[in-house]
Amino acid sequence: MSGDDLEFAPYLQSPVGAAIPHTATNLEPDLAPTFTLTGPRNRRLPVQGHGLRMLGPEGVVGLDTRHVLRVEPAPGSTDVEPNYLPFVEFDLPELPWLFTPARAADGRLRPWLQLIVVEAAGHTVQPGSPLPFVDVELGLLPPLEDAWQWAHIQRPAGQSGPMVSRLLCPRRLDADHDYLACLVPSFQGGVSAGLTGGFTEIDQPGDAWPFPGRDVFRLPVYHSWGFRTGAEGDFEQLATAVVPLRPEEAGLLGGRTVDVTRPWPHGDPLASGDPAAGRQTITVQGVLTLFDPPPGTVTQAALDDFRSRVAAHIDRGTETELAPPLYGGHPVVARTVDPGATGWLAELNLDPEHRIAAALGADWVRENQEFLMARAWDQLGAVREANRKLQETVFCTAVCDSLYRRHLQTLSPGELMAVAAPVGERVRTDSGLPLRTEVAVSPAPTAMADAAYHRLLRRRGPLARRASLDGDSLARRTMTGALLPPLPVPMVTRPGTSPAFAAEAGDAFAERVDGALHSAATRHTTGMLRTMAAVAPAALANGFADQAGAITSLLAPSIGRMAGGQEGFAADSMTADDLLLSEQLFDSGTVEPLVGDLAGATEALPDGFGMTLSAPFTVLTGQESMTDDPGSQLLQFGVPIDPDAYRQRLVGALDPTPLLAARLEDRITVTGESLVAPPEQPTDPVMVCPDFPAAMALAIKESEPDWFLPGIAAVPDDRAVLLKANGPFIAAFMVGANDELNREMRWREYPTDLRGSPFTHFWPRPDGLADIPPVHGWAPDGALGSHLALDANDLDVLLIRGRLVHRYPGMIVAAVPPAAVQDPLLAPDTWVAPVMVLPVDGRTCAYAFQLPPGQDIHNWWIVLAENGRRLRFGYDTAPGTGPGMKTWDELNWERVQVDGFASLGRMPDNPPTSELEHPLTTGRSWNSADVARVTLQRPFRLLRTARSLMGEAP
Repeated sequence: MSGDDLEFAPYLQSPVGAAIPHTATNLEPDLAPTFTLTGPRNRRLPVQGHGLRMLGPEGVVGLDTRHVLRVEPAPGSTDVEPNYLPFVEFDLPELPWLFTPARAADGRLRPWLQLIVVEAAGHTVQPGSPLPFVDVELGLLPPLEDAWQWAHIQRPAGQSGPMVSRLLCPRRLDADHDYLACLVPSFQGGVSAGLTGGFTEIDQPGDAWPFPGRDVFRLPVYHSWGFRTGAEGDFEQLATAVVPLRPEEAGLLGGRTVDVTRPWPHGDPLASGDPAAGRQTITVQGVLTLFDPPPGTVTQAALDDFRSRVAAHIDRGTETELAPPLYGGHPVVARTVDPGATGWLAELNLDPEHRIAAALGADWVRENQEFLMARAWDQLGAVREANRKLQETVFCTAVCDSLYRRHLQTLSPGELMAVAAPVGERVRTDSGLPLRTEVAVSPAPTAMADAAYHRLLRRRGPLARRASLDGDSLARRTMTGALLPPLPVPMVTRPGTSPAFAAEAGDAFAERVDGALHSAATRHTTGMLRTMAAVAPAALANGFADQAGAITSLLAPSIGRMAGGQEGFAADSMTADDLLLSEQLFDSGTVEPLVGDLAGATEALPDGFGMTLSAPFTVLTGQESMTDDPGSQLLQFGVPIDPDAYRQRLVGALDPTPLLAARLEDRITVTGESLVAPPEQPTDPVMVCPDFPAAMALAIKESEPDWFLPGIAAVPDDRAVLLKANGPFIAAFMVGANDELNREMRWREYPTDLRGSPFTHFWPRPDGLADIPPVHGWAPDGALGSHLALDANDLDVLLIRGRLVHRYPGMIVAAVPPAAVQDPLLAPDTWVAPVMVLPVDGRTCAYAFQLPPGQDIHNWWIVLAENGRRLRFGYDTAPGTGPGMKTWDELNWERVQVDGFASLGRMPDNPPTSELEHPLTTGRSWNSADVARVTLQRPFRLLRTARSLMGEAP
């Protein structure tokens, strides 16, 4: 909040206080009211009242602390800037002057309260009655003749409110000291009331201090709090002290040097290709790196030799021989890597720098494996129970399949039907018909689908032994129609309309008879439709396709009218299976209107129908079989069943494997949120991958800070440097961590296939998005680091180390485009805020930026700005540069300090050179509002080029 957003006033006094006749604060406040009496004929008589004693500080024995809005510094604060003034704010704007025993003079009014600050060592608030008290030396008390300067009213500019009142303490604080702030009375009457009780007669009205001959004063305390100052330096001073790393200091961040001359302890050195070459070293960068890091001394020939050797070691790895791990091999289903291969897998495993980064990730997992596995098991949830049910299903399937093969697949058609008879209503073959229905529309007796029938004719049963009956032969003959049971009427007869019943109108008996005849015709037609709808799919399943088509064509128009345009029942595309589904349409309400049409259609059968459709009430003549022409007699005797084909269909319907799989699918639902790939078979174990969304950058920063930024501990204070994210290092670290955790989970029998990616977050992004996609989905020909999501490889990171970060961790840091710098106001809406802020330690912080596409950080500017939400009053500590000032911001303690206290009783002799900066004092005296305006510390911001932070010339 800047001074332009605020307005200040020097005081606020009630009309009663303003009526006090004197301006001297050492007199008793009296009020002599005057009023005028008005009588008849408008006669006026002025009356002068006697002096009334007003309530002053001597009547105050306490202050409700709920009126205290806030105090600065906050209670218990540490590392407080010593150049700022402590203050207290009240919600009542007139509170500091409410009991002042005088009226204002020249715009100045002394408050009845005073805020003092003393060293905590040697000063304590002691209990007393009615108020606690503190003993203070005279030299630590501010001059009361200047008290009017440090009390004012504040409100938003251009608005009537809200208003607050504020008391400042003008004492100059020392660095690294504990202080006690106390709100005390500034008049002797208030002191007496706070120590002995209210309404005390004051022998000598006036100030609370000083008194001749006294060096220590006991003062009652209305409110108090403590704080501690830190070292010298406010935001302006500390921000301007931050400088870029010097060239000799930048070398500290050049990475860690690793000697790779002899990678294996007992192996030969790498072939450098140059006999005169010395040690072979590489410079391994960390998570953050300089824009131009120093190279190592390793030769290309040595790197090629390393690639060949490590590839050979990986290739020799078996289940019985230890070998270097192939990082990322399991997710992409690879066991070896060719020395001449390209792509991220080869870069990761054949480059020593990248293998070091992957090993760091694996080491971190090994150090935290107990914690990680505990969290992984917590996430498993219902998968354990699901896999247990899967194992039960696999076991049950194996047992049932053995019983099925040994006991069901070897049965004859008759025996198989006897086994299936108890569940005849539920067992469906591929014809779509239940067992009982398929038998009912066949020449075999319907009882053949009943368990009682087979129990009566069972092998070696009484009836079978007496009649020398072969049950299997009987079943085959009756199913094929070679042996017909005696049937009185055909299975299907044509529908017929009921004749009109002649009767006189109103004859109830005739109406009942006519209704009964119509109901009988409707029931007969419904039964015919149901039977023919079952005959058609049975005929199709048993080799009578022409007959099935003829029945479908005959019934399709009527069923289409019943369906009323429902999908799947179009007359021109209806099939035999559709007839079976249409059974749900057959009720008296839908069939009755179509009885006449169906009767006409079945009476004049179409050409090629090929089947006999008997008239109603037809009696069948005795016939032993239907083997001569079974196709023409389907509607009379039923659909002949091929026993062997029917046996195969029934054996398939009784197969337990699909039934158990369907039951398993109904009990277990597998979702893909934590799966690398869904199970290929329903009974395959569910393989899952836990999710750890914690930012791995924080993990490596805490466990291996020298790998987060090598050399960071040696960076001096008050330094800033612009770095970039090391994409290949980040990708390698993440792959190594994922690979090691997958191995640990497999070792502990966690249900995983080693292809998952438990860690996908590296940076602590506020949006929570992942930094890498799952490793198993990485393009094999992509470079290492190219798979990082959201340009995580292109982060520009500003690192600041020193007192500025320690004291102002919430400061504003932003990147500013070159065009915006031309605006004198440097509008904040053009700034680019960091995507994340990463504290490294108590004195170091990293600010990561993602610039718009196509923008180069070298051409941008960096702004460091003080957070403007904190309102502060005080003066700079830097010495003055001369007798004059350009702005009030240059007002420092050197110009205002008198005997350890600030004093601005008048405008300084050397005011700012700009008249626009002067308070409007024309015609009035300098007052506390002017003091507040020039003492208010406006937010400071510093602008630097990004090139300068890289050590380049601007």
